[in-house]
Amino acid sequence: MLTVLLGLGSALGYVLHDYLMVKVVRSVAVWTAMCWSMGFGMLVLVPLALALHGLPSGTAQWHAVAWAMAGGLCEAAALACLLRGLVTGNLSIVTPLASLAGGIVAVIAVAGGESLAAPAMIGLPLAVAGGLLASIEKAPAEGVLGVADGGDTDADEPPPRRRGTAGAGWALLSSALFAVVILLLDQATALPSVSIAACGRLGTMAVLIPVTLLLGGLRLPREYVRRCGLAGVADATGFVLFAAAIIIGPLAVASVVISQGGTMAVLLGYVALRERLSKVQYVGVACTIVACTLFALN
Repeated sequence: MLTVLLGLGSALGYVLHDYLMVKVVRSVAVWTAMCWSMGFGMLVLVPLALALHGLPSGTAQWHAVAWAMAGGLCEAAALACLLRGLVTGNLSIVTPLASLAGGIVAVIAVAGGESLAAPAMIGLPLAVAGGLLASIEKAPAEGVLGVADGGDTDADEPPPRRRGTAGAGWALLSSALFAVVILLLDQATALPSVSIAACGRLGTMAVLIPVTLLLGGLRLPREYVRRCGLAGVADATGFVLFAAAIIIGPLAVASVVISQGGTMAVLLGYVALRERLSKVQYVGVACTIVACTLFALN
């Protein structure tokens, strides 16, 4: 039950980060926006980790530092893909697709011999299916688009079909990279959760700062500084809860629950951004709610 609560808290933190960053990445370079938000997160996490736990000690913890920093570096690439998808895609579509990373990790964990109770085994595919269904929307008929664009129409145009929206490709790449992040951080559990998050964010910034200087520059309009600061705090909170969920485990459950940020994004996009949902998306939301209930019984 604690793993489920920590995972849901982590998912909420990450979704709030994505929500706050949508406006920023549609106005400034993705790398610049990331550098500011992740930088604020690092300024929160590193002093907190030192105050609570001090420097790592012993071979196991220093090895864990290396794993956590590698996870943070990989997360920078994953988040860049996610935010790039948000430049053109809806929050309620891009984030659910990126959240399929949890399903990838769950399959790897179960294949590796991790044992789960029957409710959780049922919940794993249900949660993954729910996230995928939540990412599908109804595309308008091409003929309708032709009228809107002033083009020709055709009475024999095919009926509306299901498709991924703009940004889906970036979201799927982000999903694969986030799966690698989870597996790397699972090797860092010799450290406390706050220290894992702090080391991970140091790894993120080690690559973000030079890349940002090279590609986008660090200049950020003053109107976005506060938003990036809040996003960084939300991300830091999500990262700590993420690490705590992985430490407590099981990994398969933790990874899929953390990935329910996709479902939260659907609801947030509907409520806060007025993004319309299809019937299929509502089914996806219902599936993930049932899945999380099954995980709580594990």
